[in-house]
Amino acid sequence: MDDQTKIIEQIEDKLFKEGFYRTTMDDVASELGMSKKTIYKFFPSKEDLVMAIAKHFMNSMKNKIVPALNSDKNAIEKLAELIGILAKASEKISPKRMDEMRKYFPNLWNDIDSFRTKMMFGNITKVIDQGKAEGLFIDYPTSIIMNVLVASVRNIVNPDFILNHNFSIIEAARFAFKIVIGGIVTDKGKKIFNQTINKI
Repeated sequence: MDDQTKIIEQIEDKLFKEGFYRTTMDDVASELGMSKKTIYKFFPSKEDLVMAIAKHFMNSMKNKIVPALNSDKNAIEKLAELIGILAKASEKISPKRMDEMRKYFPNLWNDIDSFRTKMMFGNITKVIDQGKAEGLFIDYPTSIIMNVLVASVRNIVNPDFILNHNFSIIEAARFAFKIVIGGIVTDKGKKIFNQTINKI
């Protein structure tokens, strides 16, 4: 592991817990037990450090999501597992952290929004088609299903909505999942969906 990655992994939890905006580079140096000069060799500014941490987090999420969606499970089980992964991630990134990114690091927030949109279109599309082939989902146009799902996630799993309606990130994601996926299941899919839904 290179020094840059070590810095990211050692400081990531602190920044997610205490805040990206409020934590200073002095705080970072103190936490790491190294000089700011050393840190600046790898990250010329705090924004560079925050961007690197966010990208590290997104790559970590991708490395968990892609294998889950490429497993041998049926489509509903795959989507439920996705919710489980998001639930685990939401323990680290709170609505306040999301709001902080959006307000103080708008370029980063745009990158995050782009990442999750591409992840959904690139991976969940296949799962929707799989579910239709398995007879679990109604044969609605996949493009419409996906655009409804993506629009739901972008507007509901969103700092403004979550903070104004007093939901946690995972609560919002679960409700979006239940409403959208619950609306496309067949009678066959409904049995699996009802069994699965109680586990997430």
